[in-house]
Amino acid sequence: MDTLRVTLVVFLLLFLFLSPDSQSPSLSQQRDIDQSILEERQALNLLKSSSYGGLDATNNRWLNITGLRQNDGFAWDLLLDVQERAKDQLQNICNAFEFTSIFKNASLPSEKLAKDDKEQNTVDKILSTMKPFYDPAPLYQNVTGIIHGQWTRSTIGEGLASPSLNLSALTPRIGYVSQHYNRNITGRRGDLRFHIHEGNDDDFKLGLEDDGLVRDVKATMTIKDESSSGDGWEMSLFGVHYPLQGGIVLSTTSEKFAGIFALPHFTLSGRAYSLAQRVLNQTLTSTIDAQEADFGTVSSPWTSSPHKPSDALFPVPHCEFIVYLQQHPNEDTSINFRKLEKELRYPTGASMPSVPTIRLSALIFSPDCGFVLESKGPPDFAPQEGLHLDGQKLESYMRVARHCIIAFAAVICAQMFLLIRQMKDASTPSTKSRISFYTIAMMALGDGFACMGFMFVSMMIDAAFLPLITTAFLSFLGVSFFGMKFLMDIWTVQAPERQGRDRQRQRPWNEIAPANAAPVSAATTTPVPAGIVTAAGADILPLPVTARRPADTGATPIIVPSDQDVDAETADNQENTATQPAAQITTLNTARREMSALYSKFYFLLLGLIFLSLHATTWPISLRTFYTNTICFIYLSFWLPQINRNITRNCRRALRWEFVIGQSILRLAPIVYFYTVPKNVLFFSNDRNTAYIFIAWVWLQVWALGSQEILGPRFFVPKGWAPPAYDYHPILRGEGDEESGSTMPIGFTQPATSLPTHPNSPSLQPKTGSSKVRPNTAIFDCAICTENITVPIIRKVVLTDRESQGSASASLSTTLFSRRAYMVTPCKHVFHSGCLEGWMRYRLQCPICRENLPPL
Repeated sequence: MDTLRVTLVVFLLLFLFLSPDSQSPSLSQQRDIDQSILEERQALNLLKSSSYGGLDATNNRWLNITGLRQNDGFAWDLLLDVQERAKDQLQNICNAFEFTSIFKNASLPSEKLAKDDKEQNTVDKILSTMKPFYDPAPLYQNVTGIIHGQWTRSTIGEGLASPSLNLSALTPRIGYVSQHYNRNITGRRGDLRFHIHEGNDDDFKLGLEDDGLVRDVKATMTIKDESSSGDGWEMSLFGVHYPLQGGIVLSTTSEKFAGIFALPHFTLSGRAYSLAQRVLNQTLTSTIDAQEADFGTVSSPWTSSPHKPSDALFPVPHCEFIVYLQQHPNEDTSINFRKLEKELRYPTGASMPSVPTIRLSALIFSPDCGFVLESKGPPDFAPQEGLHLDGQKLESYMRVARHCIIAFAAVICAQMFLLIRQMKDASTPSTKSRISFYTIAMMALGDGFACMGFMFVSMMIDAAFLPLITTAFLSFLGVSFFGMKFLMDIWTVQAPERQGRDRQRQRPWNEIAPANAAPVSAATTTPVPAGIVTAAGADILPLPVTARRPADTGATPIIVPSDQDVDAETADNQENTATQPAAQITTLNTARREMSALYSKFYFLLLGLIFLSLHATTWPISLRTFYTNTICFIYLSFWLPQINRNITRNCRRALRWEFVIGQSILRLAPIVYFYTVPKNVLFFSNDRNTAYIFIAWVWLQVWALGSQEILGPRFFVPKGWAPPAYDYHPILRGEGDEESGSTMPIGFTQPATSLPTHPNSPSLQPKTGSSKVRPNTAIFDCAICTENITVPIIRKVVLTDRESQGSASASLSTTLFSRRAYMVTPCKHVFHSGCLEGWMRYRLQCPICRENLPPL
């Protein structure tokens, strides 16, 4: 079986590493690619020959490229209103930051105008010159980063019918299977995120006077509303960025919309058109040349979808977008943003101020679906409702991400440290039998899930590959070397208990015998010994207290120590040595089978959980939120199996308190971070109420474990609900109780209420420093520490009603706390609780008579 599994793994690895590259496109696909390149050349030639104002629906001016023709049906009537709204956003920025007083280099008119005319001239002058607001400009020249915020539906175009497109005329080579548009935003509000990326330096120089005024840029936009599934709709956009002015114009491109080739016609001024046209002529030409140099294997490099609709099995049309972004200048004009950006990208260790965030206002227009969206922020909304789009530069974000990864690695190391200390503490079969297998398994599953998550993320983010893969290795180390080792030890120790439960379940079926079965004579029946306890002690745990015991025949076993019966021990060792090889082989094979089964179940469950979680990312928001909260709640219930095991076996002190409190805090901290921190690294939506529920739930479990240790494992369980188990802390009754006078344990010395006949007797003299013994107590000898034990007892006497109330209060105090100071074994021997618990960590036998003891 092991050989087959190894062969399967080797075969899969060879298949992955030796599989050939993707095949070259077929003849039909090659024809489509060649035709697409030809259309791109034609659109590029049209871009070079066109001029500003060539697209004007009100004056019936159109462009002969896909999506910009008169009969294509796009809602270009709204374009002028959208451009005016983009100018209004720029005007709002000027008003908010009082730019009219700091535009030194904009060559504003010297004559004094009215306020409205002055503001209008300011915006027009900014767009006509594309010069910096301030010298140095309080803007980032490179806006590579992740920006997110809220959007709301604009009033532009409300009440108008959606455009009706003839898809068969627009894309004759693609047969759409549905007329329902993807990316069609129907909600009133939602989330918006941009991942903007542009080169390190200017890839194309436009001349000395225009140097640095424009740069090509690409972005990934993720937008979602109440009806979107997964993380929303994600698309790629390409366009131009004006670094000194802070404006960005982006557009999607597809088979039915040549957005990148018409992008200059979407700009806000003639100067912006000229700069965009010149830079796109160079960038588009080089990209098309690269397509032809690759022998036509690269198709549509500007597509907005990860896969072209023509390559999809069931192509579906989607809405196109034109996006206007305007960067908000920083209020602190003393910051030299160029030096700051250089230090961020090429750090030299120089001191620098705190890195300001990037703030952008957004305006999104869909010409084929006919709707307009805006970022949510002032002046239309209060700052408490939204501040447009806000985020960090990529370098600053990666620095925060590295800090979070390092913190998570420290959390994993602390978890492993606590687990190692717990493994050392639970180094005996007695202590391992108390620990719940499922508690440790749930923790190991969480670590394995984190390991796989870090591995997946490290494959996608090259800049943080080293810290991510290191953290993944730490998680793998905690799961495979420590978690699984501890699980196997617990599984092996608790194997007799599971076998006993299986036998009890099978016993009712085995007792049903045929009516005509021949009875077995008593003479041929060989009695099965109840068990032999040698001088070396029991190496395995006895059956639970709930297991059926053999009938007592009255014969009391006599245990002879090894130093008094050397011959018997020698014969015993010879017999064991003869049968040892066969027993070892059987035990080894059984252990291998159980280990293989345990590993298979664990990793299959882990992989199934990972694939289910990956699939959950495509679910609707409400369903995905419910799944995430449910998984976190189940994961944070890892103390419930331990609480249940304490009740079932009537045991306590299974785990170290530093392990319980430490693991609770360490495993709760990452979840609370993502649920409560607004700008977390994963942009996880905050839900503080759910985080408070998680904290209260973990605290409740820890409180239950602590109460079980102090008040008893079954203090909150109604009588009869839990299986019977031996109680090591019984209520002791005195000699005055005629009905239960025989319950006094062995080792009783003398009741403290009676005076000794010889007060000077050394056996009854209290030890130095001991306190006076209270009434209604008895003194016993602890055979482990050889110290006296003062044990409270209950005597049966006739009391009045008033006295009975005081007696009841005293009895209640005795049952709750006083009984925890002593322990009574089934063989009626009394010991200090700490002494016997320490003894039972290594051997489940009475220190006096060597009788087997139920697990604690």
